[in-house]
Amino acid sequence: MKVRHPYVAGAFYEASPQLLRKQIEQCFLHKLGPKATPQVADNGPRRIIGLISPHAGYMYSGPVAAHAYYSLAMDGRIDLAVILGPNHSGYGSALAIMREGVWRTPLGDVEVDREVADEIVKLSNIVDVDEVAHRYEHSIEVQIPFLQYIYDSAFRIVPVCFMM
Repeated sequence: MKVRHPYVAGAFYEASPQLLRKQIEQCFLHKLGPKATPQVADNGPRRIIGLISPHAGYMYSGPVAAHAYYSLAMDGRIDLAVILGPNHSGYGSALAIMREGVWRTPLGDVEVDREVADEIVKLSNIVDVDEVAHRYEHSIEVQIPFLQYIYDSAFRIVPVCFMM
């Protein structure tokens, strides 16, 4: 199985599972955050179809990101997150999808939804399957621990990286 290992753990966010959970909790409780930890609304309205979240280190933008993820938790459980992120490294294809494997964070592994990724590739003539574009990029990686804090690893992702 292909594993996309964490590239910015220990720099953009804590590398230890315990410290990372605490760091994310502090983002939610911060005076610039929602000031509360999220509770997943099991029968939420499921109205959110997308959100915008910063992709800097948690020490800089974590409380702002926490607002988006707090709202997502209130909206209910998710099965899939299609995560779009800019490619800061310049490696790989201009529009790259990872279609299989898992993304590892200190909080565990999240599976890539191969079926959905394959459908996106099939319907598009501009998306390339390219793992290299994702290898050294942080913009998608920093979203996953917030999702894991809320939903554990009970969801799948489709990571899509694009050149700026």
